[in-house]
Amino acid sequence: MYLIDLYLEELSKVRDQKTIEKKRYLLMHLEELRDFPKRELFEFYEKLRQRLSHGSALDVLREVRLFYEWLRERGYRYEFSEQAFKELKKKKEFENRARKYFTEEEVEEILSYIRTKPKPFVYYLLCVVLLSSGLRISEALSLKRDDFKERSLITEKGEERSVFVVKVKGKFAKEREVPLVLWRREWYEVIRKQLDSLKEGQAFFTYSLRFPKSVKLLTLSRDAVYRFFYDLSKELGIEVHPHRFRYTYAVWLAMKNIPPNVLKEWLGHSSVRTTLEVYAQAQKEKVLDLIANL
Repeated sequence: MYLIDLYLEELSKVRDQKTIEKKRYLLMHLEELRDFPKRELFEFYEKLRQRLSHGSALDVLREVRLFYEWLRERGYRYEFSEQAFKELKKKKEFENRARKYFTEEEVEEILSYIRTKPKPFVYYLLCVVLLSSGLRISEALSLKRDDFKERSLITEKGEERSVFVVKVKGKFAKEREVPLVLWRREWYEVIRKQLDSLKEGQAFFTYSLRFPKSVKLLTLSRDAVYRFFYDLSKELGIEVHPHRFRYTYAVWLAMKNIPPNVLKEWLGHSSVRTTLEVYAQAQKEKVLDLIANL
């Protein structure tokens, strides 16, 4: 766009090339020059969120604001509503603080997306384990085949059901046992299949890469996981961070009225106060759901 090129050309006299390229990328999302009354600003933000994270969407709006200031200084009549921008930031930042966990729709979007990509299936497996156990990422990546035990339970209907329990070494080498809450039946089959493919003592998140003349066994690393979730966040426009899976597990169980002292042990919290914060969040969500359905 001609005016954007002029803007960046002028800035290039006082800013380095890396900064100019970043600004060019941000302004690339501005499809057409227009005023931003409150309604359109919110609509533009929501459109950006279809492909960007919350932080990146705000970065685009900040850059658009600077660009519009430059235009006004040169006599162009383009307005950017500062009040609307402040209201949007306040509203969205409140929503982000209020909901650190994933919705069921976001979980479905994340898992469906991973399964369609040519990435090792082990990343899908990792998300399933994190959602089912609430483990910290370091705890999950340290799991071995032998840490998984299968137990049979009898349901209220008298049916026999298999449950996985994992032995975890948490902070300060403190061990605990955590049952996997498999929200979907298919997740049981996913974990069962992985266990059957491993040898005794092998890391649980071991996977194979096939080459023309060989097969190489690899184990997920912390750096690879964070890089994968970073790319996934950009692709989906959802902030995907390992700890959000843990928080999701905690809130979902709190909403199912699992006793705080039990959830505290499963999560490995040092104090029940931390666990009660999760319950406070769960209660807020119940109230919001109630209001939404009035």
